[in-house]
Amino acid sequence: YGTLHPFMCRTKNHGQSSGQSDHSCYQLDRSIGDLFRKYGEDYIKIYKPPIQHIKLIRAIRVCRTPALGGKAIICKSCGHRKNIYLSCGHSHCPLCQNKKRQLWQEKLSGKFFDVPYVHTVFTIPHELNSIARLNPKAIYNITMRSAWKSIKELSSDCKNVGALPGMVAVLHTFGSDMKYHIHVHALITYGGIDKENHWRWPKHNKKLAPFREISRTFRDVFLKMLDKKMRDKDFKCPGDIKQVIKAIQIKRWNVRNEYPTANTEVLERYLARYINRVAISKSRLEFVSQQEKMNDHVNISYKDYRQQKDNQGAPLMIKSVQPLVGINQFLMHVLPPYFQKARYYGLHSSQTFRKIKDQIDQRLLRNNNTMRVLFKILKYLSGLSPHSCDNCAAKEFDIRPIKRNSNWIYQFITLPKHRGPPTFKTKLYVSF
Repeated sequence: YGTLHPFMCRTKNHGQSSGQSDHSCYQLDRSIGDLFRKYGEDYIKIYKPPIQHIKLIRAIRVCRTPALGGKAIICKSCGHRKNIYLSCGHSHCPLCQNKKRQLWQEKLSGKFFDVPYVHTVFTIPHELNSIARLNPKAIYNITMRSAWKSIKELSSDCKNVGALPGMVAVLHTFGSDMKYHIHVHALITYGGIDKENHWRWPKHNKKLAPFREISRTFRDVFLKMLDKKMRDKDFKCPGDIKQVIKAIQIKRWNVRNEYPTANTEVLERYLARYINRVAISKSRLEFVSQQEKMNDHVNISYKDYRQQKDNQGAPLMIKSVQPLVGINQFLMHVLPPYFQKARYYGLHSSQTFRKIKDQIDQRLLRNNNTMRVLFKILKYLSGLSPHSCDNCAAKEFDIRPIKRNSNWIYQFITLPKHRGPPTFKTKLYVSF
């Protein structure tokens, strides 16, 4: 599939260019959608990705564009028009996950107990990256399950808590600069419920268990699960897997534990930051398209935590990569089909919660409608005005639907010209 310059206007005949520039055409905003519209088909042709990656590429390039339709908001006073296009709704699209993240956050906040929570990050060593690339689903499952099993075992010990905690876990495979970095963000209840359905607090000050004990337990549980999984026939073992396991057995695994907090605002910020998050947001990626295709590049802004100083934020850095490399780094973090990256364990498991919800102290439960009612009261007290026209500040609008334009995408890509089979002219020889 060839690509043309995005500012070249096309007729409705697929792939036929008018050859003249038209400023009424869709303008570039240097987003990830522009990157996928210009280089998506080239990536498919060169890298030959799996079908789920192809679907994501073709979903992102039409997300929030005329290709999906939408609605037009027209001011009744001055006629000012604003078009709002529909989203693709793909779970890995960075352009349309904000609304889903807000809805998921509101739903989860009602499930939380009215107790402090601990934010813990479980990270597996980078030596396991090669094994994870060959067996992504298996390694991701082991990482999440071993994180919960470690917390469950340590909390069941009477020296630590002596009760069953609750945990919400989210898997991430990326760092700030989109490198391969497998880790699990977990929100864990500071304490748990014992067999008599009484709440028990941890015996250690500001932690569920000693930090070194958490790291050691997570390492041992993970390696035990990995050894069992390696016996499966479908598990792909690289040649140096024994050396890798031997090297990581003696390492101290990285498990970062933060102090418990009961501040609702902090917990909500954790959720908004880590739940339903994809490899990179729209604000951190800039696609720079030049007149000559060889000069195109992608700028990725990230936080350099290695140069972070005490009591200061990590400095922002920018790295530039080629367009196809940028697409490949983004698609590297697409999870396997039907993989559940957000999971509930212990008291937050639906099955466990149904058994204990009528027996535990009701003061531990949070009011599901508290936040919603609070925002309604604040909106009423602050006297927030409704939306107004950007041109004349009027408040009356006419909303009209916009039909989807199935030919819009052909302003940015061309289809191959399918030619029929060659015809052969044969001569008929007749012998007498």
